[in-house]
Amino acid sequence: MKPDRFVIASVLFLSWGLWLIFGYCTGKAGISLGTPLSASSLNICITTNRPGAPGGVVLTAIRALLLIWALIWSIVGQFRRDVSGNKKLELPKA
Repeated sequence: MKPDRFVIASVLFLSWGLWLIFGYCTGKAGISLGTPLSASSLNICITTNRPGAPGGVVLTAIRALLLIWALIWSIVGQFRRDVSGNKKLELPKA
């Protein structure tokens, strides 16, 4: 099994999930700067309603599962032997 298909699917689920979350977003953002750096603050309030609330979270969770699955298959693929019988290209010995 190829892990690249799971990575492609996870990117699609991530983009679709984030589009649902931010597409139905009615939040606001603000920044406050102060003279000492510790007095500065950044506030981001994301309020998502309708299909974006459950749908975005579910699609983003599916993305996480697909990425974990792709990572497992990538690790297994690194340690698996080539059993197809194809000879690998070797450099000629001089």
